[in-house]
Amino acid sequence: MNKILKRSFVIGLALLTLVGCGSKKSPSSDEKVNLTVWVHPYVGADKKADIEAVYANMTEEFKKTNPNATVTFEEIPWANREQKFTTTLAAKQGPDIFYLIPDQVTQFADKDLIANIDEFVSSEDRKGFSDTSMDAVTYKDKLYGLPILRESQSLFYNKKILEEIGADVNNLPKTWKEFHELGAKAVEAGYYARTYDGGNTLNSSLYPLIWQAGGDIANDKNEVFINNEKSVKAFEQINQWYKDGFISKDSITVEDSAPLFLEGKVMAAWGANNLIGAAKENNVDFVIGSPLKEEVETTFGTTGAFVVSNVSENKEKAVEFLKIMTNEKNMIEFNTVTGFIPARESALSIYDNNPEMKQMAEFTKIARPGVINSQARVFMPDVQANVQAMLEGTLTPQEAANKSAESIKTYLK
Repeated sequence: MNKILKRSFVIGLALLTLVGCGSKKSPSSDEKVNLTVWVHPYVGADKKADIEAVYANMTEEFKKTNPNATVTFEEIPWANREQKFTTTLAAKQGPDIFYLIPDQVTQFADKDLIANIDEFVSSEDRKGFSDTSMDAVTYKDKLYGLPILRESQSLFYNKKILEEIGADVNNLPKTWKEFHELGAKAVEAGYYARTYDGGNTLNSSLYPLIWQAGGDIANDKNEVFINNEKSVKAFEQINQWYKDGFISKDSITVEDSAPLFLEGKVMAAWGANNLIGAAKENNVDFVIGSPLKEEVETTFGTTGAFVVSNVSENKEKAVEFLKIMTNEKNMIEFNTVTGFIPARESALSIYDNNPEMKQMAEFTKIARPGVINSQARVFMPDVQANVQAMLEGTLTPQEAANKSAESIKTYLK
């Protein structure tokens, strides 16, 4: 997620709103309904007024058909949000609507904490959303939310370093082999080849490499693939990078190695949309390359969606508000302010004059939203520990993959 999103402050936004339902224009309803929406600090303090205006516009649109309803927006910190959600909802309290990403959707759906909204969302309502974003909020063939934003990840190259090592900035690597050849030149010249955040989520480190190798981690049928021949290639690749000095020695535990890139110490950084702004602010001349492939060109790209909690007493009304939050107009406003990629194809026009964001938006077409399994976030720390042990030299790549598979299977039981 965007670095700026990690700020943990709480702001309550009370906005009067109305609620209705249906994909078509609903007749005005005099029903009195109270809805609570939990949002997060999607922007920094400098854009607080802008995001509040977006919520106000959503509210104003909702008022047109629901004059006697009230919607309260409450901003919740990113830190420890899952714990807050689960404990609050388990106590039959909490919001009507809140924000999740795909591997959280599976977890909350399995715990019956969020509502299946299939019956309230028609085929007409689903038109316009990208296929990948709708797939990301569908679990076991049931729809659990409506997406509002997407994000993708790829390699950002320092053009100055590329020129120094004699690389063609218009012919960047497409495969692991090509990257290894270029990276070796960067290392020889005294740079790191790329970043690797071993202490961050595996969605941004190990998992994209497993998918690129043609492997997988686990699926919603509780099948485990993380230690098969293709998946192990990713463990081997990371281990080789570490040994060859392609990645820094603190890659084992570092959570954010973007500063290395911004300081001109690394040829390529694995990053998301937010790195565009950071690079420009730090006067780094960069070019965005392919996510790479060994067997499959793919990457990680999250989808942010709003869901309806099962404690809501107004599920049908809540879904109507979801539709308003994620319609084309409001999606454009939301993503223009936050800098994310819209989940609707028609809203991508906001980046027609922004070639870097347009390129990152293209990568969402080949992006995977994470591991679609209800235990995905639960077993991730164990897998991460095994990768770290491998880099420390106490496990071989195959042993790290095998231990990870054993751990995953334990959770899935």
